[in-house]
Amino acid sequence: MARKRWQFWKKPEKNRIIGARTASPSENPLIRAAGLKDIMSNSNDLRDDSSFDNDFDIYDEMVKLDPELNGAVRTVSLTANDWTIDYKQAKNSMIRDSIQQLTEEIDFDDFLINATRNLMVYGNDINKLVGKVGSGISSVQSLPAKQITITDGRRRPFTAGKSDPIINAKTYILRETDGGIAGELSFPSEEILHIKIDYRSNWHKDNKSRWTYGIWGASRFSSLKQPVRAKWNSINNRIALEDSLTKQFITISSKAVEHIQDPDEQRDRLKHIMDEVVGTLEALRGDQVPIFPDFVEMHFVDTRNATPDNAGFLDSVNSDISAVLHVPRVAAGQERGSTFSATFNANMWAVQAIQRLQQVIVQSVATLFTIHLDLIGIPHIPTDIPPLVFNSVDYEGSFDKTRRAVLGFGNGVYTLNQALEIVGLPEVSDGDFRQTGEPQNDMPSPPRQNESGSPPTNKDDIEMD
Repeated sequence: MARKRWQFWKKPEKNRIIGARTASPSENPLIRAAGLKDIMSNSNDLRDDSSFDNDFDIYDEMVKLDPELNGAVRTVSLTANDWTIDYKQAKNSMIRDSIQQLTEEIDFDDFLINATRNLMVYGNDINKLVGKVGSGISSVQSLPAKQITITDGRRRPFTAGKSDPIINAKTYILRETDGGIAGELSFPSEEILHIKIDYRSNWHKDNKSRWTYGIWGASRFSSLKQPVRAKWNSINNRIALEDSLTKQFITISSKAVEHIQDPDEQRDRLKHIMDEVVGTLEALRGDQVPIFPDFVEMHFVDTRNATPDNAGFLDSVNSDISAVLHVPRVAAGQERGSTFSATFNANMWAVQAIQRLQQVIVQSVATLFTIHLDLIGIPHIPTDIPPLVFNSVDYEGSFDKTRRAVLGFGNGVYTLNQALEIVGLPEVSDGDFRQTGEPQNDMPSPPRQNESGSPPTNKDDIEMD
């Protein structure tokens, strides 16, 4: 706790506050909170576009600083880790063995997770394919989308406005420079696996200020730039306001110097008392409480009514994030105001949105397999390739499986062996039959109003008033 300047009255009156501990007007309020200066300097980057080459830099900062965005992106990205390849649909063993070898060599798990993450953040996932004729693809290198420019074969340098945009992706350039100096890498589109979403009518301005149309995917973060900036402005302003307010102050009553007549001696006495008070407070541990004489009092200010409540605004912005990314807020444990029906519908929409995103990756993986087989020289058609299958996002536990098996067998949908297979039990020799007769329901009907237990079964059980 730093020492502060104090003002003293030369002729203190009885019961008058003669000392007050206040902050210096020239003091930076950010210094008084550990780490606050770094937090605000980082988040202030979201309010200034001048330091960004393109929107992809802004999206990186948004994911890094906003916990709602970070959690939603991680949640959806990790769903890509649960996958299988249906090798039964492969035409022959050559295709099956080649694709199995490819998935084992290129860290296929990381490729799928990174592709899902980049599609959510950037709307694009750009990969350099490394391979050669006869052996196929040996590596899939992820390229940073914010350092990539796409050209259509024009001689560089050139400009492309909205009247003459780039609409054909022929060359992908990494770290493009005007003079083509060292550090720039150029790849033909045949060597690039570009996964993108919502690209057909998307306008995009790259880091060379060239307009492109229909070749860059559209990021879902594009509609969140302003809400997230406003969110961080609100948080920063509230933190700065709360920290700049005086939360406690110390007063010294006139009893401390009422027995001293000399003003200079009074001043020295008050200075000595304040030095002792400051030294005592600085030496305290977190679990200690100071004990002062009766003429030294500590006062605490209630800041709840002094600062505006922006919880409603922050809740609205977080709801917008949840709506854009299709991740229900109950998934993060925020259940305030939610009902079962609303939560159920939100989860349904979230699962469908994730499945649609995964289907984009499924189609791109099929293209990757085709390029691999073409390099090796294995003849095939698209239907000969085994498809990538993402397992269902909805988790079905043992209880749900058992209930599905019981209902299906009891209503004649499953045979006994099919029901046993669902719950993981061995088949029986005479289990290939289905139930016939009235459908069965394992869920009892709820009791009527003011009724408990089982309903009466005969007239003798009915009590008359």
